Amino acid sequence: MRLLLLLLPLLAGCAASGAAPALTSKPLSVAADAPTGTLRFLGGLSLSHGDPAFGGLSALRWDDGALVAITDSAAYARIVPQEAEGRLVGARLEALVPLKGSDGKPFAAPFDDAESLTRDGRGGWLIGFERAHRILRYPRLDGAPEPTDLDPVALLGALEVNNGVEAMAGSPGRLFLCAERVATAERANCLFLTGDTRRPVAVQAPAKIAALGGVPVDADRGADGTVYVLFRSFSPVAGVGIGVVALAPDGSQRPLAALRPPFPLDNLEGLAVREEAGRTFLYLISDDNFSPLQRTLLMKFEIVG
Repeated sequence: MRLLLLLLPLLAGCAASGAAPALTSKPLSVAADAPTGTLRFLGGLSLSHGDPAFGGLSALRWDDGALVAITDSAAYARIVPQEAEGRLVGARLEALVPLKGSDGKPFAAPFDDAESLTRDGRGGWLIGFERAHRILRYPRLDGAPEPTDLDPVALLGALEVNNGVEAMAGSPGRLFLCAERVATAERANCLFLTGDTRRPVAVQAPAKIAALGGVPVDADRGADGTVYVLFRSFSPVAGVGIGVVALAPDGSQRPLAALRPPFPLDNLEGLAVREEAGRTFLYLISDDNFSPLQRTLLMKFEIVG
């Protein structure tokens, strides 16, 4: 979902396949004693790029040494993080490529937002779109999609135009999905789909973020089946709040962090899990809504508690 609706027709067709010009990154200043819950901050960047198609980044996945994100302008970006002693110190934009519709051509403006992303278990990808709510399978991100039998409205109930499937994790055999809404006693915000079996799950944001109306905006799954859910809240008065919750295979929920200003935040809508040598890292990325008033932030954390 956009916090500001600033998509412009000039974005159509601006993304280009192959190598992209240099990405500019500026380090974020974070106090050593900034409260980050059970997450350890391992660096953050403010990213910018000359191509007007760069931005609006939603959903994030770790893929063979790079981070894959999708955009509000129906494109995908492949970003290679540059690290020193485990800390994020820079980034390189490897590709910025328009997603294609079923006709094999790039989507035309006004775009249907690409908001959720996960691997499909067969070497391809599932991408969730909002406005015209649907989930498509991409055997290759630079190729044409295939339809799926995953109907977001049938699975999650009525969805607002700009509040669709914001989070997907896993693959069709065992898929986790979330709508961008607060869970209520009458309606869950997330769902486990195993075969034809649906198990609704009311995932709760950390208390400080829930108090501000936090909604799920991305999720990714670890090798042990734990699903990490990213929440975002926003109000003109309170600003942005970010929460991360671990949903264990047994259904238990554990808040990992609730981030509020003065921690440097923006509209963080993407979370990717990276597991390496017994350690679990989370990367977060923000959707700047193609607005000069917002930033594209990339952050790295390690789960330490």
